[in-house]
Amino acid sequence: MNNGVLIIAHNSTSVDYAKTAVIAGGLAKKNLQVPVSLITDQYTVDQMKEFNTYTDAVNVFEKIILIDRPTTSNSRILHNGAQSDRVPFINSTRSSVYNLTPYDRTLLIDSDFLIMSPHLNNYWEITDNILISDSMNDVKGDRIGVLDKRVSETGIHLYWATTVMFSKSKESETFFQLVEFIKENYNYYSDLYRFDNRQYRNDISFSIAMHMLNGFEKPVGYLPPILTVQGIDTIESVGRHNNLKIILSHGSEHYLTSIKDRDVHIMNKQSIIQHYEALKELL
Repeated sequence: MNNGVLIIAHNSTSVDYAKTAVIAGGLAKKNLQVPVSLITDQYTVDQMKEFNTYTDAVNVFEKIILIDRPTTSNSRILHNGAQSDRVPFINSTRSSVYNLTPYDRTLLIDSDFLIMSPHLNNYWEITDNILISDSMNDVKGDRIGVLDKRVSETGIHLYWATTVMFSKSKESETFFQLVEFIKENYNYYSDLYRFDNRQYRNDISFSIAMHMLNGFEKPVGYLPPILTVQGIDTIESVGRHNNLKIILSHGSEHYLTSIKDRDVHIMNKQSIIQHYEALKELL
């Protein structure tokens, strides 16, 4: 079976998602020993060439798959430690990956999910056509709220689209068709499942699709929980051998911790970009 990792990156006026994708893709390629491909658009490729990251991308990615740049009115608060800004972002491509992936079995990851261990190799041969993470673990451990666990305060279980593994199959095709339908009818499903519809979230669409596809029951198999460094946290330094030192924040308190040989979701994307050259040394 042809296994591979897939990453989506569309640059915005505020965030160089291509840089985060190069780091995420390079680490996945190194630590899982499988090919990695990128889904992007011509605007982002032009920016990679302008900012001298295109050569890095060509070295990391087996394929760079160009699609039309999606239009979006989505925006969100993006944290960079104590600073925060509301920025536009594109996250509407994910429902199309079934038809875009060049692999028989695909691990779809966010561009800020850093694979620093071979652990996810344990899931390629599992017979489930679709696997998704069913939870997130905060690195500090005590900053998880209800909306990190459910689509709403009284809603169904929340799955994390940060990591999704799927095989080419009728079940997977149906799943992504459901995700697309939910995205197109997001206002209706927000009434049905009682979630805030002001920002489109893939996590919510994927959660509803999993709920429906499994007969409104929880599936049996999952990918591992997402170890998460929050946006208010920052990378302090990058050491050799997959070792990150992270400054964790909780109110006015700050803590220094180390993450080594662990797959981790760095929600502070600007922190990845600021340490781009140091992170490249890990590839």
